[in-house]
Amino acid sequence: MKPAFDPVWPWPLLLLAIALLVGTLWLGYPRRIAHLPRKWRNTLVAVRSVIIAMIVLLLLRPYLILESDEKSDAVIYLVMDRSASMATKDAAGNKTRHQALQDLFEKLRPSLDEIGEDIEVRIRELSAELEPVDGPSEVADGRITNICGALNSLAQAATQEKTGAVIFLSDGRDNGALSSGADPLRAARLLGRQNSPVYAVGFGSSEAVSNGADIALSELDVPSDVFVRNEVPVRVRLRTFGFQGQDVRLRVLIEQRIGLGFGKSGAMAPVPPSASNKTLRVITLESSQEDETVSLQFIPEEAGEIKIAVEAEPIDEEIRQANNRVETVIRVRSGGIRVAYFDRIRPEMKWLKRINVSSRVQLDVVPILGGALAERNVIGDRWFDDDAYDAYIIGDVPASVLGEARIRRLYRLCQDRGVGLMMIGGQDSFGRGGYHQTPLASLLPVVISGSDQQLTDPVPVVPTQAGIRNPILQIASLDQNLARWRELAPMEGANVFRLKEGTAPQVLAESANGMPMLVTQSTGSGRVMVFAGDTTWQWALQEDWAVEAHQRFWRQVIFWLTRMEEDGENKAWISVEPRQVMPGGNAEMSFGLRGEDGLPVKDANYKLDVIRPDGETSNPQPRAEALSAAADFTETDDPGDYWVRLEATGPDGTTHQDTTRFLVNNQDPELDNPAADPGLLREIAHVSGGDFLSGDELQKRLEEWAEDGLPGMQIKRSRSILLWDNWFVLLAFVGLMTAEWAIRKKRGLV
Repeated sequence: MKPAFDPVWPWPLLLLAIALLVGTLWLGYPRRIAHLPRKWRNTLVAVRSVIIAMIVLLLLRPYLILESDEKSDAVIYLVMDRSASMATKDAAGNKTRHQALQDLFEKLRPSLDEIGEDIEVRIRELSAELEPVDGPSEVADGRITNICGALNSLAQAATQEKTGAVIFLSDGRDNGALSSGADPLRAARLLGRQNSPVYAVGFGSSEAVSNGADIALSELDVPSDVFVRNEVPVRVRLRTFGFQGQDVRLRVLIEQRIGLGFGKSGAMAPVPPSASNKTLRVITLESSQEDETVSLQFIPEEAGEIKIAVEAEPIDEEIRQANNRVETVIRVRSGGIRVAYFDRIRPEMKWLKRINVSSRVQLDVVPILGGALAERNVIGDRWFDDDAYDAYIIGDVPASVLGEARIRRLYRLCQDRGVGLMMIGGQDSFGRGGYHQTPLASLLPVVISGSDQQLTDPVPVVPTQAGIRNPILQIASLDQNLARWRELAPMEGANVFRLKEGTAPQVLAESANGMPMLVTQSTGSGRVMVFAGDTTWQWALQEDWAVEAHQRFWRQVIFWLTRMEEDGENKAWISVEPRQVMPGGNAEMSFGLRGEDGLPVKDANYKLDVIRPDGETSNPQPRAEALSAAADFTETDDPGDYWVRLEATGPDGTTHQDTTRFLVNNQDPELDNPAADPGLLREIAHVSGGDFLSGDELQKRLEEWAEDGLPGMQIKRSRSILLWDNWFVLLAFVGLMTAEWAIRKKRGLV
């Protein structure tokens, strides 16, 4: 307990006021009552003195501070890594990392026991997940190190009860996030925000390798959906230990699926190298330890869902060959629609690139530089070769960028070969971009000139009577279609043009005041469309239905341009991400059902069958999502092919099917690269507010905690008792003032 003051005024001013009060009492007051008897003079001076003392008390506003020390209820977690990489023998004294961890635990045990008398100490072992234990296991044999998952679990626990500290003993080799893409630093930051710091101790060397020479392939990167006779880029990570000066041969293999049905895997055969198929690479190893990304490519000749692989041919004395091959599954599509899109870098281009127009559409984007960088634009003639593309979309690109020869070739493609053409709005589009002086002007259903205007005010897109029933503008059921268009964000501006006379264009949409916004026309054997706006990307930022409307509008635009509007897609669909899963990882399945109008069916019933490599069948449970459904599959311990069949039944009772598959690679994420990662442990400790320590430093830290308590666990509580703001002071002051007035009244001073 200690006194304190909270004065009304600053101390200099307060002391001056007190001096004036005391001076007035002792210098002026006695003269006024000098004629009274001594007894009454002393009484009045005493009463007045007490009153002034109480005024000073009120000006000082004194209070008492009462303090107490309390201990917070908390727990400490000790996490010990028991994954297989901890069996690597690179610790001091020719010991394994796990043996070094066991030795450290025995040194820490006395301090942990002493700390445990006041705070609960929970011991956990880490592999795929956290497991309660009393001490480290005899052997380190965990198949995976899920550091990120462990930190997320601890962060979740910290929301339920106070976690004073997390002691983390590991080699830092986090491979649990490979299949999920999760970030362990994000989980560490969450622990830091909850005042639960991580104190990490690392084991092993970052230079550690397997006992012997090895070649390891990983991180196979191939597009999941490709088209027949299109170049498919293949990238793979190559790590080698040993074999300095030798050659490593990498080759691409493809599955032979002729005559095979669902559930049957085909044999893998090398893709013969050629000018287009860069399927063989020879890498000369310049050092004993290499780590690089190798690029290859091939051209698929047949459609279907096929398996491809990249294989490193084995070398003599290689200790492990299971990690010489990585595989994945891709879907090769036939009859795909190829669209070339030329536009400057702006939001409209960005969102058209990201849009999932259709699984049958390949949108190749050509970004155009403007301003001072315009001279760097290089557009090859190949973009306008016969049969190169089924349709072209031209955005905010001046005609001079495409060039006179290419524009003439584009005109011929549209006029003679039935290629579709669409022009959309922009500062340098239509007549403002010089297209009125090109052959394309004769194809367009509108009149353009170099003096064309461009509106900058918001311009809504309103379907006309003809457009409201046209498939291009069907973004909802017919009874709701017009209302949905009115809810979409207006264009932030629009190009102004007028219809050509003597032609038969069809105006599908216009502005609120009747200006044409979307106009179509057939010309020769091709189709042409003009759209005055260029900010449909705003629709993709609205609610879920508007996102789907944005996708559906552009899908139907492209189908119309290429005369494919009646060519429907498979109504049931399913996809799996990732296609290549680490053993024990999660394969997330997304699936759905489309109605006759192409929109998602919300009330569909789904059944999933997953055939595992051992021939057994599992049935994951679907869960509903916004516009589709999803399911998780975690029974992925065995390497091999996993075949998935979807049965989707609509409200009308009609059932549709789709199939796919994914792979579990035959790799050991622990032993393929057992090198420790102390850098990750250091970052985890620092972002959480803890420390990265050596074993001796941790032992000393625990001894300090055992003696002085864990920092932050001693809580000092204090409360204040006001000595002036209470009824007693008020009544005393009023009583003294009343008593003085009564005495002065009785002695004739009032």
